[in-house]
Amino acid sequence: MPNEITPSTSTQADNHSTLARLLFDTEELRYNFGPQHPLQPARLSALMDLLECSGLWNPKDEDTCLPLRQATYEELSLVHEPEYIQAVHRLSQPPEDESNASQREERQRLELRFGFGGDDTPALPGMHEVAARIAGGTLVALSTVMGLPEGESLPEQERPLRVFHPSGGLHHAWQDRASGFCVYNDVAIAIAHVLQASEAKVLYIDFDAHHGDGVQRAFYDDPRVMTISLHETGRYLFPGTGDVLETGSGSGRGFAVNVPLEPFTEDDSYIEMMEALLLPLVASFSPDVIVTQHGCDTHAWDPLTHLSLTMRGIRAQVKMARRLADAYSQGRWVAVGGGGYALYRVVPRAWSMVWAEMTGQELPEMLPESWVERWRPIWLAVREDDEAAQSVMGKSSMPHDFPLTFMDRVEHFPAQPRRMSISSTNRHTAALVRHLVIPPSVRQAFPAGRHRSPLAGLFDLLHLNRDPTTSPSRSRSLETPRGPLLLRDFCPVSLVERLRPDPGLRTFARLPEREHQLLLDIARSPDCALTLAHTPLGAIVGQVTIAPADEWWEGIENLYEVAIEVSSDWRGAGIARNMLAFALELDTLEDMILFAIGLSWHWDTESLGISVYRYRELISRLFGSQGFIEYPTTEPNVSMEPSNVLLARIGKRVDKRTANQFLSRLLSSPNLARI
Repeated sequence: MPNEITPSTSTQADNHSTLARLLFDTEELRYNFGPQHPLQPARLSALMDLLECSGLWNPKDEDTCLPLRQATYEELSLVHEPEYIQAVHRLSQPPEDESNASQREERQRLELRFGFGGDDTPALPGMHEVAARIAGGTLVALSTVMGLPEGESLPEQERPLRVFHPSGGLHHAWQDRASGFCVYNDVAIAIAHVLQASEAKVLYIDFDAHHGDGVQRAFYDDPRVMTISLHETGRYLFPGTGDVLETGSGSGRGFAVNVPLEPFTEDDSYIEMMEALLLPLVASFSPDVIVTQHGCDTHAWDPLTHLSLTMRGIRAQVKMARRLADAYSQGRWVAVGGGGYALYRVVPRAWSMVWAEMTGQELPEMLPESWVERWRPIWLAVREDDEAAQSVMGKSSMPHDFPLTFMDRVEHFPAQPRRMSISSTNRHTAALVRHLVIPPSVRQAFPAGRHRSPLAGLFDLLHLNRDPTTSPSRSRSLETPRGPLLLRDFCPVSLVERLRPDPGLRTFARLPEREHQLLLDIARSPDCALTLAHTPLGAIVGQVTIAPADEWWEGIENLYEVAIEVSSDWRGAGIARNMLAFALELDTLEDMILFAIGLSWHWDTESLGISVYRYRELISRLFGSQGFIEYPTTEPNVSMEPSNVLLARIGKRVDKRTANQFLSRLLSSPNLARI
């Protein structure tokens, strides 16, 4: 069971706590599709009331507030088509203003063409103004955090690093169509503005139970934006997208990440997925700012989804967001709301957690009595409808009462009958996602738990530690046109700590200092073999990692993946070939199957200035020099990308059964059938 992260306390509040702002305007409550619609602005009123009653936020304190404005036509056009914006303008006029039949027909045509023809996102009077105001709010929030002119003008020492805009998160809107209760895609507009105004890289994490399809679509081919969506599988839930194989296109390949979860996923499985995926993904992407969408329709009481989180799982989302922002984006973090249709029992508590975490405040144990007295009767008035909706979603066994504490009571959430099966399927999903979009060196720095044969212990096999007097590490000098290098295999942590990365060493994590951290983590792993090439002065210019194959290959003994990296400043000097030969010359490797995949859709080709097909040729030639052979395969990284390649070397002493098992796996996709 994953360890539960303890809640923050006031004594843990860091120096960023005074640099957090909450952005809310009562005008945003006009985003209202009517009394029968699931998306009700009353949830925001209940949230703001709870924050005040709990002493978490004071609307009169200007140091915790941030004003918003309406997004301009030009800003909306960063994401949305002009025709669509014009249609929203037109449909914002009351229907009764249409005086003749031709005008009414034109209105109906626009509604059908641009996504307003059904009950999900009906056209409503004034929707352009209020939707543009919400879009402007998220744009101001992100621009302020990034120090851009379109944000709030504040002295550098007063500029907030964290902003929460609970009305934002309308993540389903497309460039030319309203969808899923969303008119303008405020998050995509804000991110597009940052990309236009700066060289920043933006990480977007979507925790909503529904796939963040609109934001993904807006940046599907852009490597400056990584979108990560953890959501209920689209097999059963709107919008039906978000499969693991949706990984981006063109130069954006590998920067769209989808984690479709099984219906009735509970806290432990959800937290396990976050831990296995978010840390390595963010480490490899190295964002300048993180934007998170905290749709809380993942909760077991939500009437529109099948997921079964409690406040413990939602709190883990929020803590993970802050953890990532503090570690990887210098604390820069913008959070928005999103979905959440348990309007009074879940949304106010969940989003209070976001603000409390941003400001380092401790949540009270109990909800304020005055707040409960105000909002419990409102919930009771719609209780029967709420229960009926939950019953339709298979949640009829849930106890129905109004909470009195911020955290949920465990006894109110009995274990799901298919818990083991659901968790197992989610693990397979996480394994496939890791295999598809996380580079091998990063995977090894953030290993996921896996069951392996005792015969597959690389530590025993390569380190020769059956004899404690044997020192497994070897060294060798290498002369290059740039000067001498030292090659060292099985590098201990103490050596890696004394070395420093060359500025061009950034293939997997984009920044040399983070690349260095990855190497330290790999060196600490008992089943990885790390070979380094470094200068006499201690600059690391290349590395080779041999590590157990990831979960995709589960069940094949003695199978190891090889990853190689050379600093962009030292390429063309034969270092890769010599370093690879040195790392692979041990006789014990004849007991193994070694393979490598040319990750042509990752950023290791950016500094080469060659086509991906030329890159494929270089990889094939490099590994071919060490006896690797190209194999046809249905492995998804290769089958989905013609320029990619899988190369393998089957050791002379590998058991024939194991070799046949490997060759058979190359032409089958057993895990895909289960996703």
